[in-house]
Amino acid sequence: MRIGILSLAGLAVAATPVFSQSNEIALQIGRTVAAGRSFEFSGLPGEVFEEKNGLAGGIVYNRKIVGGEVASLHFHLPLFLLQDRLPDESRFDLSETDTSRVSAFITPGLQIRFLDPFFLQPYVFGGVGYARTAEVLPEAVNGSLPTSRLMLEDNGTWGVSVGGGVDLMLGEYVGLRGEIRGLTAGGGDQVIPGLTLDEPSTGWSATGGLVFRF
Repeated sequence: MRIGILSLAGLAVAATPVFSQSNEIALQIGRTVAAGRSFEFSGLPGEVFEEKNGLAGGIVYNRKIVGGEVASLHFHLPLFLLQDRLPDESRFDLSETDTSRVSAFITPGLQIRFLDPFFLQPYVFGGVGYARTAEVLPEAVNGSLPTSRLMLEDNGTWGVSVGGGVDLMLGEYVGLRGEIRGLTAGGGDQVIPGLTLDEPSTGWSATGGLVFRF
């Protein structure tokens, strides 16, 4: 009887997936990849000035809730940063203002991971939370356009993140990650007479990094 119990216990241990850690921390860095905000002034018809792509990155924590080898559900907690870079053409008055700021997103949610026992593990995620975004606050200098001052002002609002990626596990505890993430924030930029602003609803980033599981 005792031998039978020990044999069953041994079979249960042997059947445990190789990568069974419940917690995960990922460090990621990359760049924004989608078109940013664009500006057009009535004094310069047909000439569009575009926001430049910047750095993106963050730290992500995941904890397994339930699931097996085919798919598993995880609690997803990211802190993600996007760099906002205004156009720096000389016709803008950029004195006494920063042309680069960082927008921050904390958007807890859920992640679904697939093929957990294998070395290639795709995943998708989504979450809702808080965003601290760099919104455009334009000012006319001496009442004239296009010689305006484009400023960035930090504002708190709601934020949403969605996306997916794939982990390449190099062992039980360490792996490499590639990810596409879309970040949406509430609120909006301010517009003054003579300024046309095209503002995408979602900013997209492509990042890579290291995954640590424990």
